[in-house]
Amino acid sequence: MTDEVTRWNARVRLALAARSADSALADTVLAEVAQHCADSGERPEDAFGPPEAYAAAVVAERIPPEERLRHTGVGPAATFRDALAPIGAAALVAGACLWAINGSTLSLTPGGLVGTSFVAVALAAGCLAVTAPGSRRRFAGWVIAAAATVLGAIAFTVLSKGAVGRLPTPVLCLLGLALLGWAARDRPTPDTEGVTMHSRTDARNTLGTEQWLGRLTDLLEERHAVPRTRAVELTREAAGHLTATGRAPEEEFGPVELYALRLSEEESPRARWWLRSDVQNAVLAVILTSYLVGNLAAGGPFWQTALAAGALAVCLALLAVPLLRRQRARSPRR
Repeated sequence: MTDEVTRWNARVRLALAARSADSALADTVLAEVAQHCADSGERPEDAFGPPEAYAAAVVAERIPPEERLRHTGVGPAATFRDALAPIGAAALVAGACLWAINGSTLSLTPGGLVGTSFVAVALAAGCLAVTAPGSRRRFAGWVIAAAATVLGAIAFTVLSKGAVGRLPTPVLCLLGLALLGWAARDRPTPDTEGVTMHSRTDARNTLGTEQWLGRLTDLLEERHAVPRTRAVELTREAAGHLTATGRAPEEEFGPVELYALRLSEEESPRARWWLRSDVQNAVLAVILTSYLVGNLAAGGPFWQTALAAGALAVCLALLAVPLLRRQRARSPRR
């Protein structure tokens, strides 16, 4: 029972942290849960439900909507920084490997410079395609990633391989660290000054009905990751309600930013399967296995074999540990 309670508490903490709730609130909530369970003899999950659902209810009840809005969605600057993260990781790993293999300097060639630039664009665009909330951004990301990959392959193959200069290899590592640090910076929060949950009169409406409804669709899709069809459906429902009541949107629903937040919190969109950690680890394990087998068959360098084997072992461990934990949780207790 203690292990089950500990896991439930840990999942509540993680869910609260994912919703930008601070540790003080988590401590208070879990202390209240512990007191209730001690008085009633119930299990936490029986009394309060699944951890994620309980955390969502706590955030909706105890954190003002203006504060929740500050931690919801990403802007263009944050999305751009996120897209630079894989470039930073690739530069850091490549720089460290090249430093160990070729020494402190690296030869620069036209093919290498142009091809590497296209690879960087492909990595950034791929990250945008996976993480961007809007379908249009995702489509644009995949198109750019595919085009950059093809152009990079052409550059590596066609352009000259003659050296045009040398670059200190540690510079590549420093560039990777700088990009990773920039991607990890705190994101700017939306400006919610003056936004309240109180309804506004016609005299204080800041948006016309059509503009308000259009803004609602954009916010649901772009900021809150509601699927396009569902965002249009919710907007259509709001428009029908306004037509029936004859009231202005801000008078009926309040500010569009907070109404979009409220609607998104009532939705329960399915997580994209390709963002699940087990799926990503499985794909990476297949790639590493293929590389390891090919390197062994071709008699490649030992360090590459060792690196691939170590990475494959880590991936397999990341896949096995959650499975073992779920199996243990499902097994009958003695």
